[in-house]
Formats: sequence, C-alpha cells, structure tokens
Amino acid sequence: MAFGLTMAMVIMVAIGVSFYNQLINLRHEIASQETNLQKVEVTNAELKNNLYRLTDNENLQALATDKNLVLEKNPKYVKINDSNQLTSNN
Repeated sequence: MAFGLTMAMVIMVAIGVSFYNQLINLRHEIASQETNLQKVEVTNAELKNNLYRLTDNENLQALATDKNLVLEKNPKYVKINDSNQLTSNN
C-alpha cells in the first residue's frame, strides 16, 4: 500500500514538473514573439514613413519637373456610352 502511494506521488510530481517546464517554455516563446512583433511594428512604421516621404506632394512635383512632365489644365477623359458595355452579363 505504501509503495503504491509513493509511486503515485512520484508520478504526480513528475507530471507537475513536466507541466511547469512546458509553462516556462511557453512564457519564453511568448516573450520572444512579443520582441519580434515590436521589431516588425518598427519596420512597418519605417516603411510607412518612406512611402509617405516618397509620395509627398513636393517630391512628386520635383519628379514631374525632372521628367519634364507638364500639368494638363484641361484633361480629356475617355467616355464610354452606357449602351456600350465592356463586359457581358450572361
């Protein structure tokens, strides 16, 4: 009887240690992923800043000047009659 209780206690302790070890590993993994997430968020913010800088009105005007583009005062757009469809509805 005492042997059975001792074995049950040893098994319970081993299972408890195993669960505790898994818990600690998960906490370390979560901390690692949070660090990675922060790095990705910083990279994302830097990329957004670069995009906004590149598409800034002053930069686009400078690009247009460099490429000898002219602002069209009265642009003429392509118009499609309502009766002419580009796709068919079947």
